Amino acid sequence: MALTDPSNTIIRGLRLTVGIDGLTLSMGKGTCFLPNTRRLSSDGSSFLTLSNPTPSTWYFAYAYEGEPGVAQLELSTTPPDTPYPTSGSTARTKTGDLTRRYLGSVYVQSSGLVRPFRQTVATDIGNVVLFSAATSGGSIPATTNLLSAFVASTATTIPLNPIIPATATHVRLDVKNASNRQIYIANPDNGAASPTNWSVSAMPNESVCCDVELSSTQTISAILSTTGLLGSVLGLILAGQVNIYIQGYIYDR
Repeated sequence: MALTDPSNTIIRGLRLTVGIDGLTLSMGKGTCFLPNTRRLSSDGSSFLTLSNPTPSTWYFAYAYEGEPGVAQLELSTTPPDTPYPTSGSTARTKTGDLTRRYLGSVYVQSSGLVRPFRQTVATDIGNVVLFSAATSGGSIPATTNLLSAFVASTATTIPLNPIIPATATHVRLDVKNASNRQIYIANPDNGAASPTNWSVSAMPNESVCCDVELSSTQTISAILSTTGLLGSVLGLILAGQVNIYIQGYIYDR
């Protein structure tokens, strides 16, 4: 693809890192293009420190052109726009500003510190973010408890925001099924979870780590079977419970 092609949406690297203070965000080495075909490159030296950020708020990281051709980091509460240049693209800019290329999202917790994370894959499609307890910003463990003592035998839609951002496409779950029922998890855009419609399933007394596709509004659907391993009679008596933890998410940019 020619460098002057306005549909060039390449982004490579520009990995986001949160500092030990829970307030400093750095942008790693890499390259991206703006819709006006401007190519921006980072040597990994750009960083920002949030000053009195608003608690319980998403902040969005953007690359913009500081000096000619040089990418600088910006943090804003203005969310990214819909993908450009077509509906099949994943590239985004800041809403109302084509000079800012979307890099990722960070969440400021009620403590006023950024939820700690590690971005382990940095590209255009399939960016992986894993939660971490390795910074002072961490009031959460390495996994976030999404569901505690889940016992529902009817399909339940579970919202994941603000644990994960609106640009997320998949969530990485740790499902610990300590019940005598089977659990089914699905993307509700494809229908409610059921024994005949599921993306991931965990048998009784089984733990499963998995990536689950999200709905367009960042939700998943979960349900427990109505019978256990012992069949329809003894299995009707529910024993135990299911805990679901979020380890991270996958998003496009």
